[in-house]
Amino acid sequence: MSGDQSHSLAGGHDVFLPAALVPAYRCAGTVGAVIRGLRTHLPEVLVVDDGSGDDTPAEARAAGARVFERTENGGKGRALRDGLADLLTRGVTHVAFVDADGQHDPEDLPALLSAARAGADFVIGSRLKDASQIPRKNYWANTIGDKVLSRMTGLPVEDGQSGYRVISAGLLRRLNLSAERYSIENEILIKAAPFVERFATVPIKTIYGPARSHYRPFRDTWITSWLSVYYKTLDSDVS
Repeated sequence: MSGDQSHSLAGGHDVFLPAALVPAYRCAGTVGAVIRGLRTHLPEVLVVDDGSGDDTPAEARAAGARVFERTENGGKGRALRDGLADLLTRGVTHVAFVDADGQHDPEDLPALLSAARAGADFVIGSRLKDASQIPRKNYWANTIGDKVLSRMTGLPVEDGQSGYRVISAGLLRRLNLSAERYSIENEILIKAAPFVERFATVPIKTIYGPARSHYRPFRDTWITSWLSVYYKTLDSDVS
């Protein structure tokens, strides 16, 4: 997909209509601030509550998000797939993927959106520019995962496990996704790679606050790396 194809034209002006997709699981204490920050840059934020069973949906709505509630926890991959099924029917040109736990600063979003508006159809926000701010186990787990993904995709992947991304809707519509949990990020990269025209990496802040991440660096990197091999064999599933 070319940069021109990722922007439709109306009345002689580029139309750039991104929306944010925020998967959330037991993030009642952080999701409101995340949404309020995102809404200073985007008109629409969709939160997919993944069966939290707490105040996460209420906090998200109070902050101005549209909320899709799953009755049971199905994992990040399932939440993102449900959210994409909704957003990709609503005329958006790009989807901004943002986590709800406070580890993605909404003030970094304009830089990712700028790269997308300039024509990049796949933008990753990388936390690896300042390794000193990253827990050592996370840094090395990400580095190992990036080597695997770079080899498989042919793209210069940096921080491939980062959930902070902006991807064109046209590219996303070509993907047949099946991942249930954290391997969704790898699956998207691998299945999108044959169609990516312009790939961009944008530095973002590294935030490891009091909110507990549900991601376990080495265990989950090992699992997602092996699943990457599986997804690579399913290129025929991408339409």
